Amino acid sequence: MSTAATLRSHAALCAAQPQLTRIAPLGTLVADLPARTLVHAGPPFASLGDVPLPVRNAAAAALEFEGWSEAGWAAIAAQEIHFAPAQDFGIVTPLAFVASPSMFGVEVIDAAGKTPAKVSPLNDGPPAIALRFGTANAEGLALVESLANGIGDDLASGLRGPVPLLPLMADALANGDDLHGNVAAMQTAIRARFTGLSPRSEAYLDAAGQFALNIVMAAAAVMLAAGDGVEDSAMVVTCGGNGRDVGWKLAGGGGWRTAPAQRPEGPHAEGTVPLPAIGDSAVIDALGFGAAALRFAPALSANLPDLPPAFLTAAAHDAYIGPHPAFPADVALGLDLTRARKVLGIMLGMVEETGTRGLIGRGVAPWP
Repeated sequence: MSTAATLRSHAALCAAQPQLTRIAPLGTLVADLPARTLVHAGPPFASLGDVPLPVRNAAAAALEFEGWSEAGWAAIAAQEIHFAPAQDFGIVTPLAFVASPSMFGVEVIDAAGKTPAKVSPLNDGPPAIALRFGTANAEGLALVESLANGIGDDLASGLRGPVPLLPLMADALANGDDLHGNVAAMQTAIRARFTGLSPRSEAYLDAAGQFALNIVMAAAAVMLAAGDGVEDSAMVVTCGGNGRDVGWKLAGGGGWRTAPAQRPEGPHAEGTVPLPAIGDSAVIDALGFGAAALRFAPALSANLPDLPPAFLTAAAHDAYIGPHPAFPADVALGLDLTRARKVLGIMLGMVEETGTRGLIGRGVAPWP
């Protein structure tokens, strides 16, 4: 059983009302983002000398995008350009993607006023070119530049918001999404909230099949953060991997806690090795979706033949605190690491560790 303090965090989580409200540059959405700052997924790196190659590739793309590439990685190593965890600024960034102030992002607020807004960069396109998979890809950089040069503004104008996200998430779960590895139903629902888009923007959404995932990430971050600041609460309110460590924060305080990240387990391209768990999308799994909700996503779970059977039962929610009124009764939300559990993991796209192959599969990274 969770403690009384942890249950208070869970009640606050359940009271949150995430709504998609704005699309704008990250530096506009996050007022306290310092100048010349790049943000990465997960906790701080123990050493900048140990940053994985996929993250370095994404950082190089961000430097070029901002026009800061003159000194390259040396400027980061010399701390002339700040390199910090995205979640320390209320940003959640996917996989190896490194975000910067001029990149466009989505804002999700809490309409109940329990917590400040959370933001996520706009999805950076299909896997073959996406920078989030850690390859030094000119097409991926060009796509991010196109978002800042017209498409982002068009999406902002076409958004018919605010968009309440809990009903869309509940419907998506009922229609085959786990809300992390599979967001097809959520994607359809989100696209319906845009009107009057240019052919260029429509083509972007056609190609960016996981556009909705970044919005779900921000919604999950809002719901978790609503339960923060409760003394002695053990509920996880921040979670992410940086390819070396998985980090999390508790509602009771104490800053980042870390453990070595585990590699995702699942089928992947022959002759490749997946990077250990990476990405702030782990907030979705800390909320109670993703790996814990694979029983709702048969098309996804069918491609994970060696998945421990408990992941496909209600036992996958053993570590979570309690139900939420918007979701089925057997879906418990709010991760409490003090609870006994049969399984616990993070649903992830696999990033090839040398930064040359990009997406190599999908799997579940065991909780460290």
